[in-house]
Amino acid sequence: MADDAKHTLKVTLALKWVHDNVYDAKVSVTVTDSCYVAGNLKVGLPLGMVGIPEIEYLTFSFTHKGGICSDIVKTVDKTIQIPFSSVKPTVTAFAVVNGKVAGQDTQPFPK
Repeated sequence: MADDAKHTLKVTLALKWVHDNVYDAKVSVTVTDSCYVAGNLKVGLPLGMVGIPEIEYLTFSFTHKGGICSDIVKTVDKTIQIPFSSVKPTVTAFAVVNGKVAGQDTQPFPK
């Protein structure tokens, strides 16, 4: 059963040029116990949020099962390819736990 606790997670976004205008966006999230379960990394804002058009948004979803958890700190990484656009020179990645934002990081596209 999912819990309703407030979660705060460290999020790190790294952008790496692949070819042409394609970049790898690696999102690393540090979780603090064994009850976090990683879901999908997708392009777009978390549900219910409104952004600005000059930023590309990524959402890395997690669930937290609650109950008995081991106190273990680990980093979970996922990578997605995104296109560079001069009208969106910045990327923001969100970590979302049980539907609520738990952390974020913003980086400009490298030149």
